[in-house]
Amino acid sequence: MNTILSKLQSLPLRGKCFFAFLILLTVFIYGNIYFLIGRNDLTDEKFLETDKCPACYGESMCFALFDNQVDLTGLSKIRSLDLINIKNVHFAKHKLHDTKLVLKKLAHDDELRTIDTKLCQDVGKPPYCDLARNLHKTSIGSQIINNGLMPAYLNDSSAFMFACPSLRLIDRVLDRYKEKAKRGVTLVRDKLQLWYTSLVNCEPLMLQAFPASEGWPFPEYFGACGRFIVVSDQGRPLKEYYDEPWEKRADIAFQIMKIADKFTNNKDDFALYLTDLALENLAIDPAGKVTIVDAENIIVVDKMAVKRANLPGWQELHESSFDECLDSSNNNKPGNCLSFSQEHLCTHLNSDHNYYAVCRNLLSSYANDRHTNRMGGLLHNMPNFARDDWDLENLLNKCVRPDMPQGRIQAANKLIHALDVLRGVKIKRTTKKRIP
Repeated sequence: MNTILSKLQSLPLRGKCFFAFLILLTVFIYGNIYFLIGRNDLTDEKFLETDKCPACYGESMCFALFDNQVDLTGLSKIRSLDLINIKNVHFAKHKLHDTKLVLKKLAHDDELRTIDTKLCQDVGKPPYCDLARNLHKTSIGSQIINNGLMPAYLNDSSAFMFACPSLRLIDRVLDRYKEKAKRGVTLVRDKLQLWYTSLVNCEPLMLQAFPASEGWPFPEYFGACGRFIVVSDQGRPLKEYYDEPWEKRADIAFQIMKIADKFTNNKDDFALYLTDLALENLAIDPAGKVTIVDAENIIVVDKMAVKRANLPGWQELHESSFDECLDSSNNNKPGNCLSFSQEHLCTHLNSDHNYYAVCRNLLSSYANDRHTNRMGGLLHNMPNFARDDWDLENLLNKCVRPDMPQGRIQAANKLIHALDVLRGVKIKRTTKKRIP
């Protein structure tokens, strides 16, 4: 020890300063590590923005968070990384149940500020006003107090979920709404909170109205606290399965087609139309189950309301039009996009749009996701027996660009059957032996 001290004393001033700097840097780094390990931001009301309620998503999950039952994991613990985490998605773990969770803020910070500013301006207040005390004073907020939650108020929010609003859809949302302050009773505060949620992102309303517990292919909704919702972690994104063995990709494709079918035809008489479908919108859990993890841009059509409206042509099948989507920034090669008519979806009992969306943007050779560099569709490099014996490539093309009326529906039904068989057929992989 004395030897070390004597060596330090013999150092020049610059060396002593550098050594002192290293000590301070080490203390700073280890202090931050200790701070990260010991601190839990999910117990911080400021981080969760609970003071904004009812201009928030709910408070049903607050007790579990404040009770330190849930902790952020991995890079989600580092607040400085929020600058690049523009989607405001964080990963966490429930300590008591050992369950992986995802926390979503549902919008960029700038988007939330824009919405808040407009609401403040609506009541003649400056930006960043206290929305908790002013939300009920807004033009629509005051109408909700007087008239209840009417379809027109939600349709005015530009939310896809309520693009074709009906009282039956609103009743379904309210009946399953987990964020009620008082169980079994829907208060005005709950309606204002639901309306604000629709202004930001309807995903939590979609997950509650069409819950995983009833067989809908969405994450499980656990609750909300302030401006965060808590849902189940459904596994790895679809883009990570692009180069999996053929039978695995065939199974995933089969599940996606079945999702498209369920969204189109179900016992609840609601059609859910996918208007934004990309690889990052789906995830696969360790058991191989496919889930839609981004439910923001889904149009919900009440088929009973369509029947009651009895508009001209309502019984005719609506067929989505093919759009090649040539990408000028990529040598005019086809890219991913979905064109759709909201008016036609809202006024027809049946549509082939979901089959088109899945085949066009995920499965067929038309599916070119330039952002993830995944080209040729999920069913790329299909084996010869799938192409020749099951006509799979031709069926995919007809699902995208049918050559006859109702051709897409026919192709989709054949695709579902073919994929159901093909997902159970393993390709024999042989290796050539070297000849000595």
